[in-house]
Amino acid sequence: MEMKIPISDNLYRRAKRLADIRHQEVSDVIIDVLEDALPAVDVIEELEPETERAMQREMAAYIALHPELKENFLGKSVAIYQGQLVDVDDDYGELYKRIRSKYPDVFVWLTTVREEPIRTIHMRSPRFVKD
Repeated sequence: MEMKIPISDNLYRRAKRLADIRHQEVSDVIIDVLEDALPAVDVIEELEPETERAMQREMAAYIALHPELKENFLGKSVAIYQGQLVDVDDDYGELYKRIRSKYPDVFVWLTTVREEPIRTIHMRSPRFVKD
């Protein structure tokens, strides 16, 4: 399959430099790097159900912990991993960076503690009126 992918100048220069060292075309280097970086399809399919289970498990833990979290951390952002509170911060972005660094390859529940554990969204249904 052939496709066009826009890349930054910096990324192109890095790929070009590696291609020159390897005496290859830039496109071949990029294909080799992608081949090495992307897991096989069967590995990806195995990961999907585990991630879904992890999400459900951490969400349930957050809901169970919510009364205590609400009492102590209302308005703050929290991280739940393996059913436990693992980090708290006033700034969601800072918390996200720390968690991604500390737990790079696993699902961690990140949320801001509100009055309700899970926000309820009310959507109005449109009504059609015949003339």
